[in-house]
Amino acid sequence: MKRILTLTLTAALLLLAACQNTIRYEYDLNDGKITMLGKLSTIDSVHSVFLSMSYPDRTDSLPDAAVYCYVNGERHQASKIHPGYENEYDPATHEVILVPRKNRYTEYQFQADLKPGDDVRFEASKGDLKAWTELEVPQPGTIVSVDTVTVVKKWSYQAIDGTDTYEQEYIEFTIRLKDVKGTDSYFTLDAVMNTVTKLFSGELITETLRNAGRLDYETFHDLILEDGYSSGIGNIFEDLLPVNSTHCFSDKMFKDEEATVKLYIPTYVFKGYHNFYPDTDLVQLDKTFSLVFNSFDRSFYNYLRAINNMICYGFDVDPIVEPTMLPNNVTGGMGMVSIAAGTSFEIVLPTVTYKPYEIIYY
Repeated sequence: MKRILTLTLTAALLLLAACQNTIRYEYDLNDGKITMLGKLSTIDSVHSVFLSMSYPDRTDSLPDAAVYCYVNGERHQASKIHPGYENEYDPATHEVILVPRKNRYTEYQFQADLKPGDDVRFEASKGDLKAWTELEVPQPGTIVSVDTVTVVKKWSYQAIDGTDTYEQEYIEFTIRLKDVKGTDSYFTLDAVMNTVTKLFSGELITETLRNAGRLDYETFHDLILEDGYSSGIGNIFEDLLPVNSTHCFSDKMFKDEEATVKLYIPTYVFKGYHNFYPDTDLVQLDKTFSLVFNSFDRSFYNYLRAINNMICYGFDVDPIVEPTMLPNNVTGGMGMVSIAAGTSFEIVLPTVTYKPYEIIYY
């Protein structure tokens, strides 16, 4: 017994002594790495990759890189996209002027039709620096069916003056999903609203505006969509738990089979609101709602899980600047590039027309 006690005490003293040694970390503020970020899909034919130079204390744009994409060995050169303009105050003239937008990244675009099974390689270089990643386009899952119904959800919460009840009207989507057989699969299920706004002056179209936005939705603890996270509207203690903000999940609960999931979107999202446009007689809104079922590899799934935790716990972290806590699939640099095999289900909403000076909301 004494020998065991002596050995335990000796080990503890050695660990204590080891903890007293301080290792100083030295780094060069000008020692940068190429960062590559991109989220591509088989649904699109035009793809974007975002490049930066990441340093220990900052991130800069990378407008002068050579960027190539190889699809099954065929090279596609990517072109730099202008960052656009923003307003800036000029102290010399006391005027607001348009200047190029100051982004910490540079967008590069290329055109290619990606298919499941394709081998894709991205390369980016600047001087002696070179970063690349190699991916295989995964096989897609399937949206078998979609049913909708309007429901009203009720829940109680503790108000200052007592318990109160809140009600919200939702569109409930019941969706049947089919897994990719014979492989471990990872998915997202996104809700997207595409809007085309046409402005009329008399009978002439003066401008056409296009907008695509990802919609958030409630799952009310759907086991598959939440993938082990907490979700839904709850009390203060529940809101402190992780939330699956990126809507990522695996096929572990419906391996090689089909599964039924439910998501909920407030009805006011589909009604929207009317914007005011000056010098416009009539506005026409054409909306298309889409459910997009994306399949991708394990590395991007791990990346989305890390993003969920960062969003939940409010880490004040720039995921582009070193040291990063996010998964990386770029060799010679850092970052994350993914390719999703996408399947979509679309619902075309009724066209809405209104006179902007008469009606603002509906």
